[in-house]
Amino acid sequence: MRYLYAACFLLATYALVAQNQPPTVTIEGIQLDESTQTLTLSYSLEDAEGDDAEVFFRASADGGSNFNINTSSATGDVGYPVSPGMDKQISWNYAGAITAIGEHQIKIVADDRYAMDIQEIVDQVDSNLLRQRLGNIVGIRHYSANPANLNRCRDTIEQSFVGYGLETYRQNFPYSNTTGQNIIGTLKGAVADDTIVIVDGHYDTVINAPGADDNGSATIGMLEAARILSQYRFKKSLRFIGFDLEEAGLRGSLYYTQHLPANETTAGVLNMEMIGYYSEEPNSQELPVGFNLLFPGVYQSLVADEFRGNFITNVSLTTFTPLSDQFNAAVAQYVPELKAVSVSANPNLVPPDLLRSDHGPFWQAGIPALMLTNTAEYRNHNYHTSNDTLGSINFSFMSRVVKAVVATAAELAEPQHSTEAVASVQVTTGDSHVHVLDCSYSVSPNPVQGQLQVQFGDCSPSQLQVELLNARGQLGWKGKVQPQAGALQVSTQSLPPGVYWLRLSDGAFFSTQRVVVR
Repeated sequence: MRYLYAACFLLATYALVAQNQPPTVTIEGIQLDESTQTLTLSYSLEDAEGDDAEVFFRASADGGSNFNINTSSATGDVGYPVSPGMDKQISWNYAGAITAIGEHQIKIVADDRYAMDIQEIVDQVDSNLLRQRLGNIVGIRHYSANPANLNRCRDTIEQSFVGYGLETYRQNFPYSNTTGQNIIGTLKGAVADDTIVIVDGHYDTVINAPGADDNGSATIGMLEAARILSQYRFKKSLRFIGFDLEEAGLRGSLYYTQHLPANETTAGVLNMEMIGYYSEEPNSQELPVGFNLLFPGVYQSLVADEFRGNFITNVSLTTFTPLSDQFNAAVAQYVPELKAVSVSANPNLVPPDLLRSDHGPFWQAGIPALMLTNTAEYRNHNYHTSNDTLGSINFSFMSRVVKAVVATAAELAEPQHSTEAVASVQVTTGDSHVHVLDCSYSVSPNPVQGQLQVQFGDCSPSQLQVELLNARGQLGWKGKVQPQAGALQVSTQSLPPGVYWLRLSDGAFFSTQRVVVR
């Protein structure tokens, strides 16, 4: 009987965990003191399980499209841990951070750090849906041979992105007598929206092929990843791209990498290039000439398996080993039934066969990228022929590859169990009224253990108030100094280790600097 009780307890515990709710954050009010350029935000935090939360404070000057204003000097109930309650407050001296007059958006994100189940996310990949959706786009998708079908595929990608709630647009670019179109859908990150993780695949075909494997398999795989991942929240942004005119010389990805937004960083690119063909037959896998000399270890592993075409190839550069390793780790943990073979090239000696897809322009731009491929014509002899049809696709293999991509993308973007609240505030002072303290100084050592020295240079005020605040805005030390004396010594021996903010003020103007106490 005790085993039955134990089983019931485990089931009840699982049900409780499965129903864990993210915290709720509500902005109660914002006060703006433009004379000191200080914003004070009041908010409430609720969590059904009573868990502490990690609270992020972000600000935007472009209508909320990008929350990339530097808010690192904010103090108060921000960071981790913040306990649930109604009386939460954040203070932010925005001098030098907000310099333009107009409306700004303020965002609070609360994450209870509940561990998201990546396996549960991965297992949502649906091989039947992959088959159905691939069947809907198979057919020549070429700008001159079948522009109508190419446009239908573009519409399918775009409508899917819109349906998943992604920020969607078409990036047009000229080519020959046509206009190429990269179809782009972005799931904005909750706290680092300027850091991007890309999942992509080109959707065009050559002039005579229906393109089930090349590259309909990747197009549908990318859409499946978007369908699943768009249901969750992540710290970083996820971007899904259908590249156009890959078959015309990587035109779409070249244009994209040559027009990267200046305020974005691409953390990693998972480029799928033919992921649907699989064979357990001996000698079904061929290799480019010289492969055995460049990659002898990989070659010997293929020899040992009698050259079976039963794996996905993870192609990278040695400079991007961490990304390659992360994909392999995701395969091992979440999709162990998928065999992955890694090929990592020296960036100074890259064989042409390893540059034949949309990862290539990212490599040229110094951006970490993988090509995930079944090796094209070295396995699939239907490559660039009329035989590249739906019947040649192994959907079990294809779904395993998509699962690995979903797992890797999710881990790169860092899933959150969070909610957010956004409010607007009107700032009426600009560059001509920036309240920055007219005083140069340096802080050392930083990190500090025992005693902090503040050394002054040119400094207009005759006296300054000095405060050392912890990450929650609580006062750790307070004093006054005459900068003309040259230096100030602050004892940190009684302070708990952590992040602090040194704040200097003459009563009207402020300056803050981050200090780490060990």
